[in-house]
This record gives sequence, C-alpha cells and structure tokens, in this order.
Amino acid sequence: MPEIEVQVNGRAYRLACEDGEEEHLLQLVQHIDTHAKALAAGGTRVADAQLMLMAGLMVGDELSEALDRIEEMETSTRQAKSESAGIAAQALIDGAARRIEELAGRIRSA
Repeated sequence: MPEIEVQVNGRAYRLACEDGEEEHLLQLVQHIDTHAKALAAGGTRVADAQLMLMAGLMVGDELSEALDRIEEMETSTRQAKSESAGIAAQALIDGAARRIEELAGRIRSA
C-alpha cells in the first residue's frame, strides 16, 4: 500500500492509499487544501483540526448540493421519459383507432 506526502494549508501529511489511487487522492487533497487556504485567508486563527473540519464541511456541502442536483436531474429524466412514453402510447392508440374506423367503414360499405 503506497504512502504519499501531501500538504494542506502548508502542513505536510503522510497518507496511505490503494495502488493506483495516488492521483485521485492528490486531487481530493488539493480540493480540501483550496478550502482550507480560503478559510485561513479569512484572518480568523483556528486550530488545524478545526480548519480541517471546516474544510471538510465545505466539501460535504458541495457534495450534498451535487447529489441534490443529480436527484433533480434523475426525476426530470424519469418525468420526460414517462411523458414521452405517454405521447408515444397515445400516438399508437390514435393510429389504431384510425385503422379500426377505416376497417369499420369498409365493412359497412361491403
């Protein structure tokens, strides 16, 4: 299991990860580091643990918003598919009704 050294707000940390996950871990750390630096730049001095907690909460909030958007998109997609299926079914019914009327007309004429 490889270990990599990362930095968050100027402090070094050693983290273990699965083989092949190093790049992904570095991207995650960079995202947290961006939030940690933004919080630290606010001027309020807080302990590293509190800074990490706050940065983690910001990332969690982003995730929550993204999951909400995904759920909204899935709901919209299901509704659109349902409406599309309803329109297609109605078109089939209308076509069948026309054919039945045509056949009924032919039978009356015969």
